[in-house]
Amino acid sequence: MDSEIKYVPVKNHGHPGTFKYNWFYYRSAIRAVLRPHRLHFKHPRYGRDDNFYYLESTWKRWHRLYNVPLTVNVPFTVYSYSASVGMMAILKDLGVNFRHLLHLKSEIKINQIMEPNFKYSIHYSFEEALRIKKDKAAIVGTTKVIRNGVTYMEVKDHFVIKNVPEKYLAILKNDTSNQFKGITRFIPEELENPVIHELFIKENYARDYGRASGDKNIVHTTKFTSTIFGFGRPFIQGLCTANLIMSRLCMDGFVPEYFSIVFCRPVYLESKVILKYTDKEYYLTDKRGNVLAFGELSQKKQYLRENESA
Repeated sequence: MDSEIKYVPVKNHGHPGTFKYNWFYYRSAIRAVLRPHRLHFKHPRYGRDDNFYYLESTWKRWHRLYNVPLTVNVPFTVYSYSASVGMMAILKDLGVNFRHLLHLKSEIKINQIMEPNFKYSIHYSFEEALRIKKDKAAIVGTTKVIRNGVTYMEVKDHFVIKNVPEKYLAILKNDTSNQFKGITRFIPEELENPVIHELFIKENYARDYGRASGDKNIVHTTKFTSTIFGFGRPFIQGLCTANLIMSRLCMDGFVPEYFSIVFCRPVYLESKVILKYTDKEYYLTDKRGNVLAFGELSQKKQYLRENESA
């Protein structure tokens, strides 16, 4: 139970537009790519930010980023800059070098839409690390957004850590679920009567998402850095892709209760992508048909009952 967990208090350093946050982020990011690469996972790590204030200006910024009318409710991951601070602190404790970290999957449970002008408590944890290959590990982190004892959102993130020295892998449990295998080779089945959207990934998406979310990793915004990291050209952040897809679903009238996304390939800036979805699943592909991301969906039961009785 949460009441029995010993959380480490974390300060969120303010909104991503502030000097204080930017100084923290870039200083931490530089140190994270320079530090020795280890994985010291012997016990779970927990953190909590009790001072996340959801500004109305932030609410408007996220809607403007994805060109969503303010009348449309979208479960945007607006808590991201608080979670980024907590994640950096925990990954530092774990000894992970950011160059070897890949975001593989997110699962989002939405109980209520976060409302602006309220304070929320952000709880996060890394409770498990698994060996998935001879030189790779996976860690699973959970983020909960809570206000007045009510959990608004719960997000489980899966990360792959590459090039882990054997002596650190040797103490980890082996993954028996195989959920981390074959992702980039995923071949989708044809969806029955899908809704289809053609989307254009604008040049400003990665930069503006970083300003809204706090994820300002320059691998997403500069060709030089993305080439050094082996990607060739800039691409949008994983959760930028997730929020883009959710915004299109919500603008179509979909009311998500559960949303998952598996990241297969980079979603490059200034490229066309195709979103196909039903009420249970979706695929995001490039113009050649390569799967960039896919996931499962479900809607609020109350919404479904209202539509059935209409």
